[in-house]
Amino acid sequence: MSDTQRPECSHWIGDEGRHCKEVDGVRQFIPGHRCPAHTPRALQGLPEIPPGPGWPAHRQGAK
Repeated sequence: MSDTQRPECSHWIGDEGRHCKEVDGVRQFIPGHRCPAHTPRALQGLPEIPPGPGWPAHRQGAK
């Protein structure tokens, strides 16, 4: 059995006096783990930046 715990959103909801604690779709950001509703861009009312193509194919790797 695995005792790993899924990260939960650590955004503070001031009006309710509690942390969000959502576990679905949580990702790590500089201010902590955030669910899709509480990412830095979502809190600014902006859409998430779509993922790009990744590392260019002509590159061999980081040096």
